[in-house]
Amino acid sequence: MGFRISNLFTGALPRPPWARAACWACLGCALPSACWRVAMMAGADVGFRDAYRYRDSAGGTVYVLALEVVQVGAAVACVGLCRPWGEVVPRWVPGLGGRRIPRRLPLVLGGGGDALLYLVVYSVAFRFARAALSDPPGWTPAQGMSPGQTWVLALAYAPMLLWPAALTVALVGYRRGRA
Repeated sequence: MGFRISNLFTGALPRPPWARAACWACLGCALPSACWRVAMMAGADVGFRDAYRYRDSAGGTVYVLALEVVQVGAAVACVGLCRPWGEVVPRWVPGLGGRRIPRRLPLVLGGGGDALLYLVVYSVAFRFARAALSDPPGWTPAQGMSPGQTWVLALAYAPMLLWPAALTVALVGYRRGRA
């Protein structure tokens, strides 16, 4: 049995519909901002005046790519809370394939990640809101953007505000399903 990307998203575990929806919402919350950064790195004019600092330096590029891998990887792991590969390691994984995942491992890792998400997402949102509302306004990524670019930025990052709550709900559903 070989690896197929479609296997990551097929099959469902007995979880309440609200828990499955929360798992998928985690992925949906993370992807828009990741796509915005990919567009920025690909050279699209997203209006972020400091984009060149990330595109034109190896360190900046590595930082954004690492951020993409961590963010999208964490979001896909959230989907695992309602998929079979969230309970049993897929057979194609060398050395671990077919082993049952300890019930508490996703809860501990997910709970720690959820706490970190609450901290990072809301502290950044608070910092940018305070900067935008101060007189004179402080620095935000939206400085120098057209109204359309600002709306695209807001639409890309606003879903991130829902990710921690969605993960909390997904973890509750996982716990109930594995109890």
